[in-house]
Amino acid sequence: MKSLKVLACAACLVGTISGVGFAKDVQTIAGSMVVPNNVTVVSASKTNTRDFVEKQLNEAPTKSSMANMMAKEFFQNFGTTFDVYQLQGADKTGQKDAFVVAVDVKQIAQRVAKDKASDPMFVAAMAALDKGQIDPVTEQLMLGAINKQIPTTTTVVPLNDPKRYANLKTRSGELLIKPRTLTVENAEQVHPVAGTKYQTYAASSRLLYADGNVQTPLYANAAFVLKPGKPVLYVGVTTDVQRDYFKTIFDNAFKSIK
Repeated sequence: MKSLKVLACAACLVGTISGVGFAKDVQTIAGSMVVPNNVTVVSASKTNTRDFVEKQLNEAPTKSSMANMMAKEFFQNFGTTFDVYQLQGADKTGQKDAFVVAVDVKQIAQRVAKDKASDPMFVAAMAALDKGQIDPVTEQLMLGAINKQIPTTTTVVPLNDPKRYANLKTRSGELLIKPRTLTVENAEQVHPVAGTKYQTYAASSRLLYADGNVQTPLYANAAFVLKPGKPVLYVGVTTDVQRDYFKTIFDNAFKSIK
């Protein structure tokens, strides 16, 4: 009888561990990534988002026909060159939500910088992205240059210049265009990630987006995955209050891409 109780308890324990600990693969534009089994991931390219955006572009085109054409061309590659993933999870405090944006850096660079196609530096950069590998010397130079631009203290970055629109006011005298800023806090230096299939670099930061008197605390976690021929930049964003919940999920997901 005692042995049966032991077996029953062991079975319950295994069932509990399986329900909590198992993870699942989710397909992204650079390959699969692993997320906890209790986190739901929805790809925007597999919803009606593309149809909705294209409908908006057709019904309310921009003043620039070129910009409208570029936007339509951009969305034709939705799901291959870029995608957006919604993550939903939950803990004892309630539901948690986050978004991950994935962008094929090589494809975007080739589209945006067509005029630099013959530039030696651009050619070398594209060759490195094709190879999916950066040598140690170049890596140190690259990281040094990038990390010099990352604030080491809390820094407020202006996103617009309200003085340019000082004459645009409401009837009550308030500025029509409010100051918009982005405060960067606890910014992590870009660093290589160990134990990945592809050469990967990551960084994260707490952010505070302010539009006039409206403030939105955010957390961003980014990884650049150098998959040969298809290097992808992933940027995960959630509210700062959900930072502790999603940080490990972001870190492990980006590290697991294969």
